[in-house]
Amino acid sequence: MQKLRVLYFGTPYFAADLLEKIITDKKIHVKIVAVVTKPDAKVGKTQLLTASPVKKIAEKYGVDVLYDYQDSFLKYVKENKIDLALLFAYGKIIPEHILAAVKYGFWIVHPSLLPKYKGAFPFAYVLINDEKKTGVTLIQADEGIDTGEIIGQKDLSIKPDERRPELIDRLVDLGYELFKNVVQNFVQSRYKLSTNKQEKSNYPDTKKLVREQGFVALEALKNAINKDGKKIYNLYRGLYPWPGIWSIVNIKGQEKRLKINSLLLENNKIIIEKVQLEGKKEVDFKTFNLAYKVFI
Repeated sequence: MQKLRVLYFGTPYFAADLLEKIITDKKIHVKIVAVVTKPDAKVGKTQLLTASPVKKIAEKYGVDVLYDYQDSFLKYVKENKIDLALLFAYGKIIPEHILAAVKYGFWIVHPSLLPKYKGAFPFAYVLINDEKKTGVTLIQADEGIDTGEIIGQKDLSIKPDERRPELIDRLVDLGYELFKNVVQNFVQSRYKLSTNKQEKSNYPDTKKLVREQGFVALEALKNAINKDGKKIYNLYRGLYPWPGIWSIVNIKGQEKRLKINSLLLENNKIIIEKVQLEGKKEVDFKTFNLAYKVFI
């Protein structure tokens, strides 16, 4: 049986993880012909020009790499007989004329149970909001933000102490299984696709994470150590490792940023394990407190 020729859109590490799972699965009914990802960008203090994680995986397996919508994009789709486009964490809305250029359209892997948690970072906000369940939805792309008709959906229970990276890993695994099953049914049904419209909802879209979201007032941190720590713990889970949660402390008359790198929740109280003071290396919380006595 001939495999579907697929164009894969994505950029970050978890999109690269899904891509590699698809490429290395010899039984799945697709062949990744090319990826579309962001151009190389300068990263870190050294501003070293760095390829996206998706590009690195594509190059590892000899897959073509395209950038955005070059003049030759539509020509490439036609000449390479692209059947399907798959998007995961691509970060851009696809124009209508591009959506119409691919034989079986564009499918989006979205890591939430749509219509809840549309937008860029659903896996952070389900943790911040103390949701007990999330999942993955496969939708047919349209010109909206995660508004297309639902092709398939699978749910997943959230573990009580799960942080964002662990949850993302499990969602990638779930998304891969969902996509594989849908593709198998799609091919076996001779390319007939069954979809359902999303229910109307007033759920707000999730936004890109910013550093300011992680600010926790010092008094709130102290209160969470003694009682009522669940809300701050959930914020930590959702924002770990970046932007993380942090506070402002007074050190010898100067205000300094204190990042909370590791904490636990026991009996509804937070236990801070590791902290990093602005301009310093990470240390145990006890070591920090002995030195500066901020939390005494």
